[in-house]
This record gives sequence, structure tokens and C-alpha cells, in this order.
Amino acid sequence: MRKIFFKGVNQLILSLWGIIFIVSSAYAIPSLQLYIPGSTYDPITESWTTTASDFELQVLGASSPLNADYIKNLTLYIAIKEDEKGLPGAYVNLNGSPINFNYYGNPFLMPPHGIYPTYYCAYWLPNLMVSTAGEVVHNYKPGGGGTDLGDIHYLSIKWGGYSHIHFDVAGIVVDKFGKKHYRKAPFSRDAEANSPTPSAVPEPSTILLLLPGLLGLANFRRSI
Repeated sequence: MRKIFFKGVNQLILSLWGIIFIVSSAYAIPSLQLYIPGSTYDPITESWTTTASDFELQVLGASSPLNADYIKNLTLYIAIKEDEKGLPGAYVNLNGSPINFNYYGNPFLMPPHGIYPTYYCAYWLPNLMVSTAGEVVHNYKPGGGGTDLGDIHYLSIKWGGYSHIHFDVAGIVVDKFGKKHYRKAPFSRDAEANSPTPSAVPEPSTILLLLPGLLGLANFRRSI
């Protein structure tokens, strides 16, 4: 009887721990995130996506779950499609400065994914002072929730000519005990920009076919 009782208690404890883990995972805010205000989430690429040619990119650092003091060696990676390298007239400006895609392959310590291997640039950012900045950081995982205190870099992106650009961010989180942790933004908090689909323009043959009808309609309206 006692064995059955303790077995039941153990199962209850395990179930409670499972519930706590699921809830905490759903609301856990990662150390690093990327977000574009006004963007939409693409579940296929697991990225926040925009079609704007001029937008704000946010790099967010949170205190939890590593009890972070600051995040150093912060690097923003911007990638283009491999076959669009050197595309005439194509450009990406970050905070008013042009970006050059001088590297090829997969960024250092970045898990291979999506657009890589391809051409990319590495843009170094100032430290995120997560323990002293006091900004409110939201959890941008779809279906997640919760907020945390941290620090945010607000970057201005202007681009054109390319069909697609992709963003990643990585850095070293230094906790309040001085221990260092390498972290990147999870794939569910990546960011991308796509060129808007151009409006359909009628071909000359289509216009010629429509022209008699339009002229007839105009004459009909005149005769009324």
C-alpha cells in the first residue's frame, strides 16, 4: 500500500514538474531576439518578415534566463541570395551606411540554416547593457508571452534591388557571476525582408483586346 502511495506521489510530482516546464518554456524569453515592428510571422522560415523597403530592425537582449549583466561581441549578420551578389543597383543601408557583402559561407558558430551558405556581412554592435538599461523586452515567439527587463538596439534598414535579405544576431552573454555564454537569436525570432510582389501589368496584346470594348463603353456613355 505504501509503495502504491509513494508511486502515486512521484507520478504527481513528475506531472507538476512537466506542467511547470511547459509553462516556463512557453513564456521564457531568450537572451537575444530580432524583431521588425509591423512585420508578420512566417512559420515556414520561422522569421518575422516585412516587404517594406525602409524599416526598423530591433536587436533585443533580455536579463533572463541567464541572469545576464551585459551581452558583448554582438554581431548582426545580413545575408543575400548567392546569385544576387553584385546585382546592379541593389543596396542595403544600415543606419545610413552602405553594407558590403564581403564574406561567403556560414557565419562563425552559426548553425547552418535557410539562406546559407551565401554572401553576408558581419556588422558589430555596441554591448547590450541588459542589467542597467531597464527597457521592457517582450517575448516575440508566436504563441509565447511575458516580458523582461533588458536593452534594445534600434537600427534603421533601407534596401532595394535584392529579392530577399536575411538577418541573424549572435553574441556572448556575460552573467552577473562573470560566466560567459554564447547565444544567438532562436530561429523563431529571426528576421527577413522580401521584395513586394509587383502589380500585374497587362501585356500589349491584352490592352489591344480590351481597347475596342473600352471605346464602345465610352461612346455608349456619351449617347446617354
